Amino acid sequence: NGFNILILALYMKKISVFILTLLTVVVTNGQNLQFRSKLTYNGVLANIGGIAVNGHEYALVGWEEGLSIVDVTNPDSIFERYQVPGPTSNWREVKTFGNYAYVTTEGSGGPYEGLTIINLSDLPATINNTYHKTYKGDGAILNQIQTIHALHIDSGYLYLYGSNLFSGTAVICNLNNDPWNPQYVGNSSNADPNYIHDGYVRNNVMYGCHIYDGYFSIIDVSNKANPVLLNTQTTPDNFSHNSWLNDAGNVLFTTDEVDDSYLAAYDISDPFNIQLLDKYQTAP
Repeated sequence: NGFNILILALYMKKISVFILTLLTVVVTNGQNLQFRSKLTYNGVLANIGGIAVNGHEYALVGWEEGLSIVDVTNPDSIFERYQVPGPTSNWREVKTFGNYAYVTTEGSGGPYEGLTIINLSDLPATINNTYHKTYKGDGAILNQIQTIHALHIDSGYLYLYGSNLFSGTAVICNLNNDPWNPQYVGNSSNADPNYIHDGYVRNNVMYGCHIYDGYFSIIDVSNKANPVLLNTQTTPDNFSHNSWLNDAGNVLFTTDEVDDSYLAAYDISDPFNIQLLDKYQTAP
């Protein structure tokens, strides 16, 4: 009944703990994984992040009523410190910038509609209403943000995907001046007007996944107020869900959110000449 957070220790030099949100887990002997502890929720979990603050480590757990902040400093004895409320929804996504967490949801209505921002700087001290708030937009989009599907943060810029604005294209906000108060700077609708389900940004280039149109786009976001489309590429099953770059920045990986789909790899070193390198499918 409910979902569990499972803490699995990974014996590597730099990474000591993996936190996985799973319904069912099978740990196979010989994989260097050891079950440590779990925390059970009454309700649906959607997404998970993490942060280290003031000598403690925390899992940031999206669940259907908000964000759950879980102290995992001791992986053998994890516990929830706080819950930050939000609209009821089966979907949330969380990313961090500095000691701030940013939480999206497709839930709407009520006082917590929009983007939840949480100041985690004083953890493990109490997080009360002065430590979290909702951003609904400023400037040209003042109080217009209601729902957001996903987000990405790169170089102090926040990219909101699948919101109720601009047909779900990317909404871009500056966090560098004040992470507590994002500043709206532009959107990607002029570069590509189609809904973006999820995306990845590095070095002023955005890789947007247009799930309902079956392709990913490569968009130059050097000018945040006027992004420019460089190219598009269909994915194997025409339901492009998400993208991620390799460390070298010359290969983009994508998946399609359908049954029996592929993990695909593309050479994007020349964005004007995208090449499919390979695609991998598990046994259906």
